[in-house]
Amino acid sequence: MKIEDLKVAKLIYTIQSDGPNGPVLEQATPEKPRVMMFGVGRIMKSFSDALRDLEAGDSFVFTIPPEEAFGLPSEANRHPLAGHSLFVRGEVVEVRDPTIEEMDAEVEWRRANGLHFHHDHEHGHGHHHH
Repeated sequence: MKIEDLKVAKLIYTIQSDGPNGPVLEQATPEKPRVMMFGVGRIMKSFSDALRDLEAGDSFVFTIPPEEAFGLPSEANRHPLAGHSLFVRGEVVEVRDPTIEEMDAEVEWRRANGLHFHHDHEHGHGHHHH
């Protein structure tokens, strides 16, 4: 089974800033793998694009350029990783269909977060008048 939209992948990986010798930003280990659902807009696009079509047992290595990671440094963008590329390497442990619970959780999460599709969303209780 390949990674595609609405599949759940269990991944182990290391994300480092600026290359294989850079500081480790995030790590998912065999003891604590990350489980993520694809195609629901929760994952950095370039990250999910790089993993699309991989299957369990596949390993991956890719670099995400700054523009696709945290952006380039600017007056407004003061993210500590602005201007830095991300070096990602890891392995796909498992690819499967989401469980009913995971689908429900996803729907709940999106509802709770107001879907994040409106640029003008008030931080209210999700009543959008269009």
